[in-house]
Amino acid sequence: MHKLILLAPFFLFFAACSGSTEADGTETAEIDSNYCDCNDLVFDDGYNHFYRFERREGFTGLCESFFGNKQKQLEKNFVDGKVHGKMITYHDNGQIHIEEEFDMNFQVGEKIIYTKSGQVKFHATYKRGKQLEVLVTKPQLDINS
Repeated sequence: MHKLILLAPFFLFFAACSGSTEADGTETAEIDSNYCDCNDLVFDDGYNHFYRFERREGFTGLCESFFGNKQKQLEKNFVDGKVHGKMITYHDNGQIHIEEEFDMNFQVGEKIIYTKSGQVKFHATYKRGKQLEVLVTKPQLDINS
């Protein structure tokens, strides 16, 4: 019986850490460590990566940010704190502005820049951060048109 009394605080502690219940009885969600607002990430020069909570642990997952009108502004993926995969920025009207790809912080593949109306203003290919070829360039197009 004495062992149960001694172990009770441990059971209560672990039960409390699994999630919390608000005063109105609703459960609060645990922090999703694979998703965040891009503004919550911090770039660390020493480690050359982005982190969210612990400086030595690079963020892995998706981050997004939004304009004041609730339209998505940015989405990008990270692996071990490095930008990896597609990164997409948006115009405030919801149209894609820039679409580009990264491999552990190096720009690779295609980069396409669109006007607000969806016309291609610039299109190029990259390998390990170097521009290989410009496929389309239309400097006469206004980015806001």
